[in-house]
Amino acid sequence: MQALHIVNEEPSKTIQKLEESYYALREHILRLETNKNSFQENEEKITHFVHEIGRAAMKEALSRYDMRAERIHVGEQIYRRRHIAPKEYQTPFGGVWLERQMYVNRKNDGDGLSICPLELQAGIVEGYWTPLAAQHAMWALSHLTPRETESMLFRFKGMNPSRSSLDRLPKAINEVWEPQTVQYHTQLVHEELIPKEAKSCAVSLDGVMVGMKPDAMGLGESCTCTQWKEASCGTISFFDATGKRISTIQYGRMPEHKKITQKTLLRLHTEHIMRQRPDLQLVHIADGAQDNWTFFDEDMPLAFQVTDFYHASQYLKEAFATAYPKDPQKAHGKFKQYQTILRDEHSGINKVMRALRYLRDQHKGNQAILTSLTYFTNNQHRMLYALAKQKNLPIGSGIVEAACKTLVGQRLKRAGMSWSFSGAQGVLTMRSLAKSDRFDKAWPFIANFYKKMVAPYSQPLKLVG
Repeated sequence: MQALHIVNEEPSKTIQKLEESYYALREHILRLETNKNSFQENEEKITHFVHEIGRAAMKEALSRYDMRAERIHVGEQIYRRRHIAPKEYQTPFGGVWLERQMYVNRKNDGDGLSICPLELQAGIVEGYWTPLAAQHAMWALSHLTPRETESMLFRFKGMNPSRSSLDRLPKAINEVWEPQTVQYHTQLVHEELIPKEAKSCAVSLDGVMVGMKPDAMGLGESCTCTQWKEASCGTISFFDATGKRISTIQYGRMPEHKKITQKTLLRLHTEHIMRQRPDLQLVHIADGAQDNWTFFDEDMPLAFQVTDFYHASQYLKEAFATAYPKDPQKAHGKFKQYQTILRDEHSGINKVMRALRYLRDQHKGNQAILTSLTYFTNNQHRMLYALAKQKNLPIGSGIVEAACKTLVGQRLKRAGMSWSFSGAQGVLTMRSLAKSDRFDKAWPFIANFYKKMVAPYSQPLKLVG
């Protein structure tokens, strides 16, 4: 957006500083052959000059977005110039201080709050961050803690926000994103291209426990214990004709009743994919959790369904281990035999069921065998692994399980961590976008939220009759 009023028409002291820093940098480079510094020392010196130039340039650029009109309007609200106030803004080159105009509305239905045209026109995020600085900081925070981000930025000698500013940023970004999360994700989906070489699409859903602060769960300040609740991860992956994975989109959501938002995002995305590419073979993959399959059965487009082969294998292994507790070698041999049958034979599930029924009859009341038999009985129609392999379709939920570990676990489950919903969801949303190569496409939604049109206000002429 172009500023509507240029404050500085003549070169300012800031421009002089910019020129001085530039010539100092140029002079340093010209003398490289004669100085006795190591190359790293020269790198550090050049970096210092570049950041000085950057800060001076950003200060001058920001000042061009200020206004000095007596009255301005933002939408239908009219504001009067009140005073000049200094403020520090965090830019990609570090903090810069400048004086800017403040306006206030106290008449009629005005809210009496001060506004800053510079911040509105430049799109300053949360009254502190320039848009690019906020983008860089939020990308870092989606991977690192505020402490680690502060340390990293300090080492790079560019941006220098406080840890408290970094801690507040994800919460603020979430307040912008979360009310529009379905709309924003839908727009991202509609702008994305489905890989031309894709022949199948697999949708998976899984859960992972996350520590929540007591106040986040409505338990009040008297409760000091961390509450462990189930967050959810969803993945949508494309595969080529040979079954090789091409790409994956990840969705992460903090604990929520019936995973309603997660399921909505997966459903909308999948429906769009199938409208665009009805030729794709759709696959649903999950473990045996009934809630997941209720969602796939009732809310999702019809698909080839697969119960995760590796979860099934664990149930099978446990059944044989408890059937032959004194002969682990025999138990392992039987397990490997029937695991292969289950995976490779078209009627494998029937043979496995017969074997489990035999074990049940031989070991009355064995709970592990009964549990395994119930698991296979409930999921047998989703255990056509040989057919899936024949079609080059995935048979495991490893992609979504990996997402649970890398998307949630590595960032939100470090030692001693507990979270509020807003802070964690802000991190998790941006982290899922970053890990799905969507971060840069999504950021304009955030940046545009902070931009407002500001214009000088002229009193309408009154016609005299």
